Amino acid sequence: MAAVLASIARNEANRMYHIELSDKSVLRFPYVWLRDNCRCADCFDLSSRYRTCRVIKLDADIVPVSEEIANDGKTLQIKWPGLHTSCYPVSWLVQMRFSESAPEWIDPYRYPKHLWGAEMKDKIPTFQYDDIMNSDQTLYDWLQAVVTYGLSVIKKAPTECNTIDKLGNRVFFLKQTHYGKVSQLVCLADNTNLGFTTRDLALHVDLPYLEHSPGIEILHCVQQSEVGGDNQYTDVFNCAEKLQQSHPEYYKILTTTLVDFRDWGVPKEKVTHNYDDHHLKYRKPILELTRDGKQLKNINYSDALRAPYFRIPVDEVHGWYKAYTALNALMYSPENMINVKLNSGEIACIDNQRLVHGRTAYKMSEVGKSRHMALGYIDWDQATSRMRVIRERQGEDPI
Repeated sequence: MAAVLASIARNEANRMYHIELSDKSVLRFPYVWLRDNCRCADCFDLSSRYRTCRVIKLDADIVPVSEEIANDGKTLQIKWPGLHTSCYPVSWLVQMRFSESAPEWIDPYRYPKHLWGAEMKDKIPTFQYDDIMNSDQTLYDWLQAVVTYGLSVIKKAPTECNTIDKLGNRVFFLKQTHYGKVSQLVCLADNTNLGFTTRDLALHVDLPYLEHSPGIEILHCVQQSEVGGDNQYTDVFNCAEKLQQSHPEYYKILTTTLVDFRDWGVPKEKVTHNYDDHHLKYRKPILELTRDGKQLKNINYSDALRAPYFRIPVDEVHGWYKAYTALNALMYSPENMINVKLNSGEIACIDNQRLVHGRTAYKMSEVGKSRHMALGYIDWDQATSRMRVIRERQGEDPI
C-alpha cells in the first residue's frame, strides 16, 4: 500500500517542512522549493510540462500562511501570502524527495554496466531487426543491452544502404556529422580517411575531436569481404578498472591529463568530398570521469587523431606515456579484446564512449563485390529519451 501523509511540522529556523509518512519515513522540503514548484494551472503548464512561474517574482524567504493534509493523507495543501494555494500529491512528493531521504540514485539509462573481456565473444546480446522496428519492448531491450554491455548485434536487417537511417529514426534520429548522417564505407582511390581503405585499423573511438563525441555507433554490413575485415572490440571501462587496481598512479594521470585530438581536411584545391574541408579539434583526458569524479564517463582514444602537440609540462610527458602504454597493453591483450566478423544484413551497435573498435585488413573481392559497410551514430541523449518514453508508456516512474 502506498504511503500517505501522517503528520507535518514546520522548522522555521531552516524555513522548511518536516513531513512524516505512514511508513515512518521523513521528508524535508524547503518552503521556497515548494513555492517554486507549485503545480497549479497558473504556475505549471500541464500540456507542455513547463514551469510558467518566474523566479524574478519568487521570494527566497517566503513563509507559508498555513498547511493542511487533505484527501485522506494523499495531498499536502499549502496557502501562501497573496492568497495563492498549492496542492502537492504525496506520490509526487515521494518522487521529488531530496537525496538525504532517498536511496542512492543510479541512472537506469546509463548505469550500471557489465564489464567484460574475451568471454564476451560468445555472449554478445543479439536482436532481430524486425522485432526492434515493430516492438517497443524489444527496442528498449536493445538499447538497454548497449547501455549494459556496450555492444549488441542486430540480425536479419535489409541490405539497403539506408537501413540504419530507418533504425535511427526508430530511436529518434541519426547524428549529423561532417560525414553526413550515413557514411558508406567502401574502398576509395582518393580517400582522406583510413576507413575508406583495405588496411587494418587500430583500436579507437570515433570522432574524439568533437566536444560531444557520438554516443552509439551503428555499423551495418551491407556486403562483407571474403577475406579479413573482422571488427575488433575492447571494453575500455574493464581495462581502466584493472589499471586502477594495478597502477592507481597511472589511472590518475590518464583521468587528469588533457590530450588534444585533431582532424582536418585536405587542402581546398584537392577537396573531392563535401566532408574534406574542415578543421576539428578538442582537448580532453583519455579516461574522462563524471563530474563527481566517482565514475568513468567517456573514453577518448585514437592514436591516428591524437595531435602531435601536447600542452603539458615537459617533465610530465614520460610519466604520461608510461600510463598510456600500460592502458594500451590491456586494450590489446587477448584477455580483453574480441573479434567479430559481421555477415551481410547484420548490424553491430557499440557504445562509442566506452568501447574502442578496430578492423583487420581485408582483400578486395571481384569488381562490384567489395566490402561495404554503412556507418551512422545516435547520441545518448536521443537513445535515453526513447527509453524514458517507453518506460512512461508502461506506467513506470517518468523521472
